[in-house]
Amino acid sequence: MTSAGQDSNVSAVPEAGLNQLISFYNSPCELKTFITMVLSEKKPGLESGAALIVHGPQALHDHIATSFEAAMGRSLPQMEVRFSNLSILADIVVVDEDDTNHELPTLWNIVKKKATKFSSKKNVVRKEILKNVSGVFKPGTITLVLGQPGSGKSSLMKVLSGRFPMDKNITVEGTVTYNGEQLENLSKRLPQLVSYAPQRDKHFPLLTVKETLAFAHEFAGKKLIHEGEQRLTKGTTEENAAALNVSKALSDHYPDVVIRQLGLDNCQDTIVGDVMHRGVSGGERKRVTTGEMEFGTKTLVFMDEISTGLDSAATFDIINTQRSVATTMNKTVVIALLQPAPEVFDLFDNVLILNEGEVMYHGPREEVETYFASMGFVRPPGRDLADFLLDLGTKQQRQYQQSLSVGVNSFPLEPREFGSIFRQSRFHQAMLRKLEEPHSQELLDNKAEDMDSTPEFQQSFWENTATLMRRQAMLTMRNTAFLRGRAIIIIAMGLINASTFWDVDPKNVQVMLGVLFQSILFLALGQASQTATFMAARDVFYKQRGANFYRSSAYVLSCSVAQLPLAAGESLVFGTLIYWLCGFVSSAEHFIIFMILLILTNMAFAAWFFFVTAIAKDIHVSKPIAMISIVFFIVFAGFVVSKDQIPDYFIWIYWLDPISWCLRAMAVNQYRSSSFDVCVYEGADYCAQFGMNMGEYYMSLFEVSSEKYWIVCEIRKSRTRGDIEEGSSGRRQLRTPGYPQDGIATICPQGHSNSRCQGAGEEIYPGDTGFSRLVVLRQIAI
Repeated sequence: MTSAGQDSNVSAVPEAGLNQLISFYNSPCELKTFITMVLSEKKPGLESGAALIVHGPQALHDHIATSFEAAMGRSLPQMEVRFSNLSILADIVVVDEDDTNHELPTLWNIVKKKATKFSSKKNVVRKEILKNVSGVFKPGTITLVLGQPGSGKSSLMKVLSGRFPMDKNITVEGTVTYNGEQLENLSKRLPQLVSYAPQRDKHFPLLTVKETLAFAHEFAGKKLIHEGEQRLTKGTTEENAAALNVSKALSDHYPDVVIRQLGLDNCQDTIVGDVMHRGVSGGERKRVTTGEMEFGTKTLVFMDEISTGLDSAATFDIINTQRSVATTMNKTVVIALLQPAPEVFDLFDNVLILNEGEVMYHGPREEVETYFASMGFVRPPGRDLADFLLDLGTKQQRQYQQSLSVGVNSFPLEPREFGSIFRQSRFHQAMLRKLEEPHSQELLDNKAEDMDSTPEFQQSFWENTATLMRRQAMLTMRNTAFLRGRAIIIIAMGLINASTFWDVDPKNVQVMLGVLFQSILFLALGQASQTATFMAARDVFYKQRGANFYRSSAYVLSCSVAQLPLAAGESLVFGTLIYWLCGFVSSAEHFIIFMILLILTNMAFAAWFFFVTAIAKDIHVSKPIAMISIVFFIVFAGFVVSKDQIPDYFIWIYWLDPISWCLRAMAVNQYRSSSFDVCVYEGADYCAQFGMNMGEYYMSLFEVSSEKYWIVCEIRKSRTRGDIEEGSSGRRQLRTPGYPQDGIATICPQGHSNSRCQGAGEEIYPGDTGFSRLVVLRQIAI
């Protein structure tokens, strides 16, 4: 029999025949099974995402629910959330300011504002974001949260989903339970059970729509589906096999299913984009945000204003799909919308209306209009019901006031008055009874079998790291503008510096150390350009980390490793030009050490700017911090200001400065080589005159310790600096005795003229040999 024939036969059954059919079966579940069997030829295919959803989301959800429930021997996992007397209070500092804040910005106004900011009188005001909000969201229902901007919708959903950002000035009161389990006991595992689609669309702009959803599936859902196969063993052999096939198909093709459900199949290979990269439209980007949080076996779904930028047809399709998910798979769906169309409004089972943190109504959708009509507020025929409800509690409500009920003296005007009336209504009393009644045995069984066994993360640490490294490598390689610009700068500056300091005389130690110092500084400053990139990625990290996609440590490690190819490439090109054209010691061993030091220092500064970005509030704070830190790194590196000239109370900065460590190691690598680690060099016996060989002597002029273990210390030190990204700044502080430096400006080996020692410690003036090189060096360094 064809599916068309089945449809016609079923529709042709008389009403009396249907009644007899219903009475023949003992329960609605048996009737559902019969109907599913009758329509079995309409079950979706499993070979692709398109085949899975060929008959629409409703058919797919029915097939998944029927297959899994048969193989599990019970209903699908479900969750009931209860919240009682939930309040959020924030202490806000209000500053009494003068009229200069309303004037046009001038230099004087800005200076005056900053100067008077600390002397202005500050008052702490406590703002109530939510006021004793109570409610119950039951499995199998879809609830609309309706309210004006600032009403507390987002705060309520963030608290219930475990995403509310706590701070010292924030107080959250009340109780929240999930199948009877307290929020505090589930805080770490809650993101694996509850999804939250935020208002703001934060994505990596260079990933395509398909890649964004595929990574979300890999982080949150793919492994979970495989592990869930262990529970599909309680049905018959055929039922278990069918459920396993569905599970494998979802594991392989679910991103494609989500793409087609959200109508993104035409743009799935287009990058998401942002203000700097042309990508999908704003409405499509909003759908990507919604789809990204669809992955995993979430039993409680929160969506915050997902209709922004969408037309009414797209919004209807998405909400209708979520209604199918709720009714078919027993999920609890809560969606906040601003102005839903009438056809969208009718898809919801319940409505929760918030205004200024007060609950004005929480009950069935069908009775909301009657409830407010009993207060004397009547909706005009041409007004949408959602818009009518949003106007209540505002000045716009006067147009709806008709007649007062018996015993009522005045219309409620403020949200708190509506809230007071609602707390006396039968809807509130019914909700209180639901709060107090014991949980059903089915929900308690779900807690024991599903919630308690849910891990904090679906992937292991190394699986997290591998997936993140693959994504980070993809983002780096696609940032062609940055790579092309860096390549041009590296080659150009390498050639300019190498030609400026061509074949430096090793006895001209000031210029030699200057070349080393400038090489380190140039590569270090290059990492500062990634501050904006790190800051943009931080918003995506907060969202995905809040959803427990991955561990913070795995993210930090992957970002560090992803910097290695870029740091190695930059250091190899720039370092090769500098090393061989500037006449450093001709030795493969010392060249390799030179390159290793450059790469490690380059990565250490990448870690430092990553750390600065992590602790800063925004990019306007991170950039000044980064620039100020660079000034400290330059001043206390031991070159611009030598070590013996640094005050004792600042010497600790010298020992923490990554540039000073690398500079010492590079100087030792150069001057302690076999070419310079000699007593007699170009006819001068340094051991006889100064008690040290040639390399040690010239390093002593700049208070650089000459022991070879400084190279090893620098390598270990640079590796340790990577821990800055994780908040670790433990560093070994090494000190070695310096050499007496009396008369540095006039000491020269016997038999050498003053001009040949120029730059070794004496002062250089305009017109002297080496002055122009030194000026160029210092200008570049500064």
